[in-house]
Amino acid sequence: MKRYFIVNEYFGSRVYDSKNKTEEYYNSEDTEKIRNKLHGNFIEIDHKRTNQLSSPLKISMNITKKCNLRCKQCFTESGICLENELNTKEIYSLFDQMREFGTFFICLGGGEPLTRPDLLDILEYGKNKQLAVSVVSNGLLLTKEYIEQLNKQNLDTFWISLDGLEKNHEALRGIGTYSKALNALKLLRDNFNGKKAIRVTLNKNNFNEYRELIKLAEQHKFDLIRITPLIPYGRAKNENLEITQDEYIDFLKEIRQIKANIEIIYPEKITKIKPWIGTNGFGCHCGKEAMWVDATGNCSPCYFWGEEYNIGNIKNQKFINIWNKSLEKSVIKGNDTCKNCKHYSICRSGCRARSLYLFGNLDDIDPLCPLKKNK
Repeated sequence: MKRYFIVNEYFGSRVYDSKNKTEEYYNSEDTEKIRNKLHGNFIEIDHKRTNQLSSPLKISMNITKKCNLRCKQCFTESGICLENELNTKEIYSLFDQMREFGTFFICLGGGEPLTRPDLLDILEYGKNKQLAVSVVSNGLLLTKEYIEQLNKQNLDTFWISLDGLEKNHEALRGIGTYSKALNALKLLRDNFNGKKAIRVTLNKNNFNEYRELIKLAEQHKFDLIRITPLIPYGRAKNENLEITQDEYIDFLKEIRQIKANIEIIYPEKITKIKPWIGTNGFGCHCGKEAMWVDATGNCSPCYFWGEEYNIGNIKNQKFINIWNKSLEKSVIKGNDTCKNCKHYSICRSGCRARSLYLFGNLDDIDPLCPLKKNK
């Protein structure tokens, strides 16, 4: 089994390392050097197109709507399993097509993924396809024995959702869920071989607790923590939990100064400028670098954009054809305020979902833009 994949793109290539589960980007000249350096230990994938990625870098996928919780901020409004959810073979088919067209990263969420009895089979299939598979969970169903099974499937990252310290976490997720989430952190720390990570959705109630959550992640020897602002969608729509622009600006100022022994991921953190960013058009990465698949197979550039932006279903359409529609659907006119900003070449105008929910369209300014008041 060959370790590397070279995915040819209009700017050069993406090179995926299936052992370390990393992907690097190269121009045409450096791609040729990489080919020579790898001495044939690679599979080449060539479906390149003009000024667009040949396939998404990553897919986010809700594999079920079934959940053992009824969280107040849940954007998928999960709870009860749907009758027409994707079956095991349909998910396998998606994995086959991802491998064929050069998409290697997929994150499985829900609902609660661990409620699916075939989850371990799905992970094993992903491993055999050399994909980098991650799982997002509330942690309540996690046991030492289950983690031992996860280790056999070479899972890339296991994410635990943690929405504040005890009072605020349980206000959203229910009494007793905080101690169970902490138990999941300990189980992962002591038993899991892959990357261990925490996801925090920043809201007006837990806004002052993210520093403690970073310390908590460090104490449990986790690898990373991701902190992103809540988007008022699903059950969160009427909970009045969004943070203000001023709060977000304060968060960005503070988070940039925090020195930690783990990686901290937040929306405005830029670690590497991608070589295709200049041709990516207006708006965030949704539909241009990434795609969403819901529990019934419906696909969209971004789940938060709503059903009207669905672009197909993997049950009856080919993955690559849906991706073509995604590229078309994510062409956004935009606005001159963003386009004339000196930072536009990097940020591309920020989150389109936040624009949609505050202003009713995808073209406007990101309402949390830290520079908006100065434009």
